[in-house]
Formats: sequence, C-alpha cells, structure tokens
Amino acid sequence: MSETINISLIANKIAAEIFSAFYWNSYPQKDTNFECVNPDKHRTPSDKPKSTHPGDVVFHYFDPYLNKRIHLHTDLKSYAKTSLNIKNIRVALNSLAMTVECAEASADWRAKFLENDQEPHEVRGLLFVASHDGQAPADFDEKLSKIGRGSLQISKDNIIHVLGPNAISNLYSIAADIKLSAAYGHISKRYRFFYPDLTLWKRATAEDERNAATIETLLSPYFILRHDRVFDEDSKEMLQRAGSLVYYSRKGDTVEEFIYLIDSLSRYQLVNANEQIRIRIFSRERSPQFKNNFEKAKKRYCDEWHFEDGRESEIMGIKIDALNQLAPNYSPDEIGWREEE
Repeated sequence: MSETINISLIANKIAAEIFSAFYWNSYPQKDTNFECVNPDKHRTPSDKPKSTHPGDVVFHYFDPYLNKRIHLHTDLKSYAKTSLNIKNIRVALNSLAMTVECAEASADWRAKFLENDQEPHEVRGLLFVASHDGQAPADFDEKLSKIGRGSLQISKDNIIHVLGPNAISNLYSIAADIKLSAAYGHISKRYRFFYPDLTLWKRATAEDERNAATIETLLSPYFILRHDRVFDEDSKEMLQRAGSLVYYSRKGDTVEEFIYLIDSLSRYQLVNANEQIRIRIFSRERSPQFKNNFEKAKKRYCDEWHFEDGRESEIMGIKIDALNQLAPNYSPDEIGWREEE
C-alpha cells in the first residue's frame, strides 16, 4: 500500500511541476490495474500468465502533426545508484511493452482511463525513471544504450518512450523557467509551442492555438515557445514584445551549429523587427565559449548573406543565455523498482 501511495505522489508532482508547463494533461484514474487481454502471450518473469497490467498514470496531448490524441501510459520508477542495473531496466521496458499492447485492445483500459474513446488516438508507453539519490543520472543513459530493441518484446506497431534522470532534470529546469517567465511578465501567460510545416508533415491546427509540446519536441535538439506581447496591467504599457523562446539542448561549442540554428529560425520567418528571439541553452555540458560562438555565428551569417541595415539588426538582436539548472526531487525516500507479480 505504501508503494502505491508513493507512486501516486510522484505522478502528482510530475503533473503539477513539469508536464503542466508543456500542456500535457492526465486522466483522473491513477494507480490502478486493468485486465490483460493476452494472457497466453504475456507472462511474468516467473513465466506465469499475467492477469492484469499496472497503470500509474496516463498523460495525454493532441499531436498537431499526426492530428490525433497521444496517450502515454506511464510507468513511474525511481532508483538509487545501487539499485540501477540493465536487468531492471529491461524488465521495466518489457512490462511496459506488454501493457501498451494490451491497452490498445482493452475495453477495460478504455473504460478506466479514457474520457473520449471516439476521437482518433494512439496509445504509447512512457518509462519515467527518476533518481531519488541524484548520484548516477549518466549511468542510466549508458545502461539504456546497451539494450537493443531486438532484446525487448515490443510489438511492431507500438512505441515506448523513455525519460531518464538527465532528461527529467532538463525538463524540470525548462518547466520552471517557463513558469517563472510567465509569472514575472517576461513572456505572456498565453504561450504555445511552435510547429512549422515540414516537407512530409503539415500542422493540423492553427499556430495561435495552445499546442502542447509533444514528447518528440521535448527531446529534439531545440524547440520553440511562442508568446504574445506583455502589457502592464495598470498602465497598459507594453513590457515585452511578442516573440519566441528557443530552448536549445546542444553544447554550443561550435560557430557552425549556431549558424544552422539562426538559419532555421530565419526560414521559419520568426526573425523580424517586430518580435524578439531569446535562446536558452540548457546543456549541463555547455561550452564556456557559447556566447562568443553565438556572436561570431550572427556576424558570419550576416556576412555570408550580405545582410545590411535592418535585416542585420534583426539577426544581431537575437539574444542567448544559459538556463538555470534545478534539481528535482520527485521521490519519497522509500521507493524503488516494483517487483513483477
């Protein structure tokens, strides 16, 4: 019972402190099991037929490219450095893979978790692994890289996402930055995540809607938050121009990477005299020379395109800074890997 309570507390912290900033929602039903519909195929580590699958929390958001709702059936884990090993990670991934396969076909899952099962949707798995001693975040990424998909029981059409301690720490810091920026009037409280039309994918919703940040967006090299102008509530004076916050995950140790970033922002038609662009670099291993490299990149980009006057001012007006890193602490003291039934 205490373990169920602890997992519930983790889910509440995630929803309140991280994913709400990215417009993810969660269904009211948490910490419950649903019926296994493939007992002949799905077995426990002791080779017994499974009767149920666990459900810690199901997050959901609308994907503007796929034009359907994504449900992330989430397994919340927490570990200390001494409890982390490849076997535990593999067991957790296989358990989640079986869970997602059943969720796709289970009337019990739909009845317990979904509020609307008539809209186009997709069920995926999310393994969320926090560290409650904060000592070995790099160990998880290293161990995960040694587990090949071929060694897992993931069905062909199912997708499993993984957020380890490093990714969780980054998302925690970004979410805090977004919330503080909105609270202090550095961005408008009405913000949205930017999805440019791509060669193979076209955005299915209007750009000015409050699009959620998809998990692919959050794990990409950079993603863009768009915001409106900010006015003083009393004087109605404009405090901030409309514009973009760009969250950048790379180290910033080359001029060339920043030239590519600037060119992308320019192609998306985000660089103009009426709006501001601020870049937040959040890599823990960022180069101490990232600001110098960025200034060189702006100058070189303008020189290569022979920009002058107004266009050069727009490019040179792009600002970059480092994101303050915060250390999340989601887990109660006594939580570890759950044993399979």
